[in-house]
Amino acid sequence: MTYITMSSFRIPKKPRQEDSAAGGSGGSSGSRPPGGPPGGSKPPPGGTYPPVRFTTPGSSSSNGKSFQPLSTVPVQTNIFSVSISKTSRKFVRLSMETILCGGKTEVKLSDGIQAVSGGLNISEKRLALKQIFRKIFERHPEIFGTNFLHYTFDCATTIYCVDGAYKGGEKKLEETLQQSDFTEEEWKTISRILRRQKTFFKIILSANGVVYADRPNAMAEKNRQELVRVVETVTSESLNTNTYLQYGSQTFPMREQPMMKPDATSEIRFGFDKAVRLAEGTDGVPEIVMSIDTKQSPFVAATSVMKFMCSKFSEAKGRGVEAPGASGDQRGRGGCGGDRRGGHGGHRQDPRDQRRRSRSRSPIERSSVDYNDAEVQEMQDAFQRGNEEKLFGKIQDSLKGFFLEPSHLPKDKNRNITVMKLTPGNANTTKFELNVGEGKTEQVSVADYFLNHHHYKIKFPLLPLVVSGRLRNLSFTPIELLTIVPGQRIKIQKMSATVQSSMTGQNATLPREHTRRIMEILKYHLKIEGNRHLAAFGVNVAMEPIQMPAMILAPAQMTFGGASVVFPPPGSVQFRPRNGARFWRPARVNNVAVIGFDGVRIDLDHFCNRLHSTCQRNGLDMRNRPQEWIKLQMNSSDTARLKGEMQQLLREQVSIVIGITSEKKPDVHDIMKYFEAGIGLQTFQIHDRTAECFMREQGGAQTVDNVMRKLNLKLGGINFNVDPVNMYEHKVICNNIGGMKKKLFEKVQFVGFEMTHGSSRTLYDKAQGQFDGEPTIVGCGYSLSSPTELGGYNFLQERNEYKLKNLDSHFKTCLDQYKKATGSLPETVVIFRTGAGEGDFKRVQEEVEEMQGVCRRIGGSKPPKLVVVVVQKTSHTRIFPKEIMGHKAYEQNVKSGTMIDSRITNSGREEFILVSQSALIGTVRPVKYSVIANAPEWSKNEISNLAYVLAFGHQVSYQPPAVPHVLYAAENLAKRGRNNYLQHKKLGELSKSIKKVLDEHRDLLDAEESQLDSVLVADITASMNKMAVKNKNFWA
Repeated sequence: MTYITMSSFRIPKKPRQEDSAAGGSGGSSGSRPPGGPPGGSKPPPGGTYPPVRFTTPGSSSSNGKSFQPLSTVPVQTNIFSVSISKTSRKFVRLSMETILCGGKTEVKLSDGIQAVSGGLNISEKRLALKQIFRKIFERHPEIFGTNFLHYTFDCATTIYCVDGAYKGGEKKLEETLQQSDFTEEEWKTISRILRRQKTFFKIILSANGVVYADRPNAMAEKNRQELVRVVETVTSESLNTNTYLQYGSQTFPMREQPMMKPDATSEIRFGFDKAVRLAEGTDGVPEIVMSIDTKQSPFVAATSVMKFMCSKFSEAKGRGVEAPGASGDQRGRGGCGGDRRGGHGGHRQDPRDQRRRSRSRSPIERSSVDYNDAEVQEMQDAFQRGNEEKLFGKIQDSLKGFFLEPSHLPKDKNRNITVMKLTPGNANTTKFELNVGEGKTEQVSVADYFLNHHHYKIKFPLLPLVVSGRLRNLSFTPIELLTIVPGQRIKIQKMSATVQSSMTGQNATLPREHTRRIMEILKYHLKIEGNRHLAAFGVNVAMEPIQMPAMILAPAQMTFGGASVVFPPPGSVQFRPRNGARFWRPARVNNVAVIGFDGVRIDLDHFCNRLHSTCQRNGLDMRNRPQEWIKLQMNSSDTARLKGEMQQLLREQVSIVIGITSEKKPDVHDIMKYFEAGIGLQTFQIHDRTAECFMREQGGAQTVDNVMRKLNLKLGGINFNVDPVNMYEHKVICNNIGGMKKKLFEKVQFVGFEMTHGSSRTLYDKAQGQFDGEPTIVGCGYSLSSPTELGGYNFLQERNEYKLKNLDSHFKTCLDQYKKATGSLPETVVIFRTGAGEGDFKRVQEEVEEMQGVCRRIGGSKPPKLVVVVVQKTSHTRIFPKEIMGHKAYEQNVKSGTMIDSRITNSGREEFILVSQSALIGTVRPVKYSVIANAPEWSKNEISNLAYVLAFGHQVSYQPPAVPHVLYAAENLAKRGRNNYLQHKKLGELSKSIKKVLDEHRDLLDAEESQLDSVLVADITASMNKMAVKNKNFWA
């Protein structure tokens, strides 16, 4: 392959000097006011935002950069140039408002209603709106002409057309459409978003602006992102059919065979992500580009609910259900879905229309019901015995939120339901009030209702029922009458171990296959070649990806105890300490408690002796002999005893509790971590085979090393420190290494924020009287007296809250802990923040202002300066070697340290794309870094090298992960926060927190649910983290 010159749309701008001040904003986060931050946020009262500046460092290097790369290598990307040089001078923008009528209230479809929300249903709303627009187009040729290719619709509210195609001027077109206006096939598409039969649409359409494509006007602040939207919309036209499920920028071909079926109820499907944006381009000239990335994701199979439950029952019993087999390619493909709530079916307590809980039918044909009667009977017998509550609770959790279709109701309209829960009783014992007319009701069982009203005798009446609806308007449906609507993605919380393993390992796509599939997407799904719609708009997408040189950054150097310095060997980033080298700061250990759970067959005395001697060899200061260590045997299910013992051990000044189990991922691990946060005593759970490695005379050395690395950290030690290198592989990397260490590390604190989000349901459902959803969990890691000495904590926020809240206290905690460890505040704080996408930069800028306020309040006349970097771990930008060689992951992927900071980065932002990790499986995912604030005016060259050096700070694997070490710690803390929340709920402590808050804040019962959620998460955070240790490392 050779480098090729792409024909792309380019507008000249002021040439950009390396590491100079940032230009105007770009990307989807909005515009930037003059002198203001990216994202378009308002300046503080009485002032303006300082620009994000980058210095040109003082150095004797020829190009003025602080750090030189090891080398440059040619790479290819998954990004394609887009040319609009043949388009018209401008496009006309039309607005189409579609109003759903026929009910008590009129609803704008653009506002989003419960009946048409969720991933599957969003796709169906898009198809319905496209059908409505096409009908409007056909009825008014005097306004629209006759060439439909001159129009492109985002399937929401905005239509773009080629200049001169629209003849309607500025007049509003108002139209009413009902079922009789459509053919039977057309109405079938539209009816999928409807509940009522007598429904009609009111449409208001008018021209509301133009989008310029010519050079003088295209790059104007208010025009350029709209121009990108035109290209995004027209390149997606081929996907607006019922053969695709669209969810945001992700698309999933649903008519193709799944690439594999891990078990009887799930399937792995192929999908892809497409995004159009304005890139930095070359020579200071921006260019429109399109990125294509492959996806693979698990979906629930289109089976009967009965078969699904039987499969989960067998899985819980340890009997795997044989999958129906794999089909198609065995690597790579995926899909999507969304939250499914509402609907009705079966019978209900109140005969009123349940349109508020409606859902659409899937456009995909279902497979037939195929459960086995003997398996159902076994499950029914277990339910009747009443001693399998935990098992059926797991089955209920796996079903909850799924979208189901009842088979006993007519198909004249959408009657799908969403699973709320399973009943504790069966069809014979579950009764409800049936309205029999004249204001009278009578108690009737579900079994009798179906027999009398549907003439159906329930085959398995002793099974639980599926409950849907709301607290005052519940519906009960027999399991045997329900099937799972296809097109629903399995959320990560519901993935079985089998499904998770199917998503990785041998099924991961290697770069050569990845690039091949990208080309297939362009040709066969986006249909770029010979696309008449693109031709009508004058849009041309290159069929070869952008190729360019990438830099290879130098690794860090690691310092162990005794000033023992090590470097990764050439060609690798994995390092080992020198023989005999000890930890940089060995921990000090008072006493140790070891618990053998569930009769684990380990000689605790022998284990303690060997662990003690291993700790001494590694330099740990052991204050007690192993004979004095506390050894206990305990049942893992006895949580009350475990809590009591840990409280007592804390009083006895035990430093850590080590739990040994025969299971690799036991429930007691999460319980120990939960009590660790509430009691304030460190815990460490290991498998019995890991313990045996300490007791062997030979073998298991690597396992012992890994345990010691974690143990030293948990006990307050530091394994090694990191620094940038002066020279590497006989090449000068930094001429002024002393100055760079002082600038980037001395009196500098590093902070990482990571978010994990729960379900999209309401957190506390007042109608149901229960805490149903999961909150957003934030993990925070921060450095203390040295870059690799970390502390951290986690806290809860309202569900799907993407902005960091209460930074007045949370960010202050980071600064306070640094001051406690060093005696003074940091002069500079570098914040790496994940969980923010392209459209969230405005929120991040608001966070920056809040953190700046904290710095001013506690720093006085010399507040700490902030460097804030948004880190996108799930960026869809990919980097491949120009020539992909070999057959293994490490051969086909780019190497650790590969970095790009030009051309394909977003125009108007200071960004770089960095690969820190080494590929072990599949295709490596680069991480995108966007600098949002830069008060000390560090150069992009310095920040990118700093990020790579900090990735080497991972204290256990002894090689860099994908992100800087503080972010890796923050991610672990967020995961731990979620596990602790689930344990808080499971142990009954959550209900206590809810009761306490409701008793103290009864006024909020009538307020907005978000207000109640806010108070609840604050109280739960406090109760879960009463004694959380803040000055320990969090790597395990």
